[in-house]
Amino acid sequence: MPSTFLGIETSRRGLQAHQKSLETTGHNIANANTPGYSRQQAVHVASAPYANPTLMSKLNPGQLGTGVEINEIRRIRNDYLDGQVRESISSLNYWSTQEEIYTRVEAIFAEPGSKGIGDTLTNFFRTWHDLNNNPQDPGVKSAVVEVGGELANMLNEAYMQLGLVGDSICKPDAGGNVSGGQMINDLANVKDIITQIQDVNKAIAKIRMQGNQPNDLLDKRDLLIDRLAEYGPVNVINNAPVAGSGSVENNENIKIEFFNFDLAQIDTESMTLKYRPGDNTATPPVADEVSLTINGLDVSLSGAPGRLAGLEKVRGSISNQVDGYREKLSDFAEALKKEINNLISPSTMFSGSLGDPNDKFRVNDDITGDPEAGTKAIDVARLYNAGIADLGNMTFNEYFNGLLSQIGAGSASTANMAENQTAINQQVNNLRESAAGVSLDEELSLLIQFQYGYQASARVMSTIDAMIDYLINRTG
Repeated sequence: MPSTFLGIETSRRGLQAHQKSLETTGHNIANANTPGYSRQQAVHVASAPYANPTLMSKLNPGQLGTGVEINEIRRIRNDYLDGQVRESISSLNYWSTQEEIYTRVEAIFAEPGSKGIGDTLTNFFRTWHDLNNNPQDPGVKSAVVEVGGELANMLNEAYMQLGLVGDSICKPDAGGNVSGGQMINDLANVKDIITQIQDVNKAIAKIRMQGNQPNDLLDKRDLLIDRLAEYGPVNVINNAPVAGSGSVENNENIKIEFFNFDLAQIDTESMTLKYRPGDNTATPPVADEVSLTINGLDVSLSGAPGRLAGLEKVRGSISNQVDGYREKLSDFAEALKKEINNLISPSTMFSGSLGDPNDKFRVNDDITGDPEAGTKAIDVARLYNAGIADLGNMTFNEYFNGLLSQIGAGSASTANMAENQTAINQQVNNLRESAAGVSLDEELSLLIQFQYGYQASARVMSTIDAMIDYLINRTG
């Protein structure tokens, strides 16, 4: 026979179980608006039933229940949705980062507009038409030089501004190491996040070794993993083989990868960004590239998601030594200088080069003192509609508009993709929140449920206490 006090023990377990459930519900409500928090649930299970040994029976549990106990405080999380969210975070940041940079690039070219390079180019060739009509007019010659100088200044300014945008993304030193720009700032954030994850893993391991469930630390780690996914591809492998993974240190069958490197084995101190210049004389031309070095191995950013790869993609579009916007603008200026100078030789219209601090692209005033310049004006004016061999047989206007179209197409594409990825990210985030997030209505309903359970267990205890009091004190 069980003890007379078994009922009190059963009701005590009911009180404790419902009290823990109330505390867990309160914890959920308190963290309803905490970023990264996952809803927790106190798991109720029936405690081991009473064993009634007899002379002819084995010592096995019988059918008399002994109450309830909390098996675990379970964290509600969907690993598959976590993976989807992180993929969408990486893709969103890949495109949104490019969109931000393209907005700055478009601001450099005031096109279309009366103050832009395209309109000034048209005015420049129009002044040569005017000079053809008035070959010896010094005022018209001065207008040619003035508008040409304005065009040269605009080209210099655009080239410089593109360089500033490129340097703001990535600024390599003489040794090929990236030492400045957004990419190096992002790398510093990556190092910090990885270090934090490694520290949290150690704390999780200590708590698990004590037989406890580190729910809030697991939430912190998941939030850090989400942040890491902003910068590059993250892969979380559950039930990973213990050998060769971070699971030995973490006391978990889980492996977290960044660019396919196990986070538990990444040496953050050795992580760097390397710049390799391109070669436009090679066949085919080799584009310049920035790569990420992890544990001494170079990792290409091409084709990867995340901010680092997005910055590298748009940096290449701007500063690529083979086919970047700056290179095309330089080709435009060099062709303009070559074609006009050849026609008005021995006078010169343009000299210097874009990007050369010691000999910048500029206008000479040779034609103002050249009595023969006016006789050559019609040939220069005709260049406006002529195909230029160095520009792929396009006219100057076509080539420049092609550059603008390329920038506009890149900007529109990244904006559309960023908008699309934002919608996808919101959708999968909502799905994850529906599973792991806290619903105040649901938690308040549970609060009432556990409150009544606690009161009912207390009532059972009071009733049994009265029975025992009657048995001990009022009989006999």
